[in-house]
Amino acid sequence: MFRNFLFLCFILPIFCFAKNESAHADKSKILIRAIKISGNEITKPQFILREMRIAAGDSLAKSDIDAELMFNKKRILNLQLFSTVNYFVTTNVDQSIDIEYVVTEIFYWIPNPIFSLADRNFNVWWVEHKHNLDRTNIGLELTRLNFRGRNERLIATAQLGYSKYFDFSYKIPYIDKSLKHGIYIGLQYITGREINYKTEHNKIVFYRNDDYPFDRFQFKCSYSFRNAYVATHELQLLYHHFRISQSLYDLNPDFLGQKNKVNYFELAYQYAYNNTDVRIYPIEGIDMKSFISKKGFGIDKDVNQLILFNETSIYKRLYRDVSSSVVFRGRLMFPSHQPYFLDRAMGFKNEYIRGYEYYVIDGGHYALLRGNIRYKLLDQVIHQNALKMIRFIPLRLYFKLYDDIGYVNNQRPHDDHLNNKILNGYGAGMDIVISYYIKFRVEYSFNHLHQNGLFLHGSKE
Repeated sequence: MFRNFLFLCFILPIFCFAKNESAHADKSKILIRAIKISGNEITKPQFILREMRIAAGDSLAKSDIDAELMFNKKRILNLQLFSTVNYFVTTNVDQSIDIEYVVTEIFYWIPNPIFSLADRNFNVWWVEHKHNLDRTNIGLELTRLNFRGRNERLIATAQLGYSKYFDFSYKIPYIDKSLKHGIYIGLQYITGREINYKTEHNKIVFYRNDDYPFDRFQFKCSYSFRNAYVATHELQLLYHHFRISQSLYDLNPDFLGQKNKVNYFELAYQYAYNNTDVRIYPIEGIDMKSFISKKGFGIDKDVNQLILFNETSIYKRLYRDVSSSVVFRGRLMFPSHQPYFLDRAMGFKNEYIRGYEYYVIDGGHYALLRGNIRYKLLDQVIHQNALKMIRFIPLRLYFKLYDDIGYVNNQRPHDDHLNNKILNGYGAGMDIVISYYIKFRVEYSFNHLHQNGLFLHGSKE
């Protein structure tokens, strides 16, 4: 009863609150003569102006000026290139104004030492594998944000330890003067001494061999089109290579679909729509991603898979520091029978029901609905002078209650007790938001198996 009440609390308020406009607002118009950007030593100003909803020559109602300037401040912050953004009306004469936005750039070279866990999440590593340091990875990820001052991104990664991982990617969001067309190129290689090769009782089973029983290679290129602010279209072409040893094949011949290696192309289209106020932790707005993916073109007989996927998140401020969010993810997969390595549903990355982090649920079609109600406990900017490039560090803390419902359809024979059942997990937690691109989640969850525990996550909902 309590869980059902919580879930209704998440869903109903989304549709029950509306903002009231003052009937006495001053609707006389003010002309924007010019918009100036300052503080941007590296960033080209046109890439900042491109994100804004206003431009020189526009007219605004007097009553809308403050709200509109704040709205565009949030859009600039959503670039995740600046630690602070402030705005000023510098000139106000003859029903016209000049506007200045002052930005503080972050340090765009980000060397990120890697000390990561080989397991799916912290709790699996700590509890099931006894926090064994042999199941960790070390390395370095070097990121160059805002390359050439054009919001381009270069990332190079070298990782050793439990798995060897090498990655390089280059994203150019705009290759034309109209700032609408972009490209992406990425290479990835991974190998290791241990790999999960089957699932039993909703737990993954590992195989270890010092001769590196597998290796994977992926090449990806994509073209993107972003005509306005909120919507992006992306067409992706990928090439995949996956090889396993004979000993791994003998353990699970269906790992690659009765093959020792597969080579196949993938073509995918993604549509993304995001009008949220703050991208790292939205309070208002809608974030939606839909894509269709086809693996195997007929010329490569190794793989044949069609996927339809949708993720929709709705965020709503309820009252002052209280907000709610509803997140839906769903997938359809055809044909239903796939090799083991393509049959993952829940238990990896962001696809899991809270309270079931210790379990893996394989299958084709799945649906996941998450509800959250959040209360902001703290919102402040920490000032420090030790490192000039990060003098201002925004920090926000949120307490939340949540409830998840999920279902995975698996048509193959199995003994996994969580497949083909509606699962429910719920609990309470804390979200910690640092700067404009880092978030941690601490959650205490319960599930229908009468299990509970504390779970740590660093990714999005």
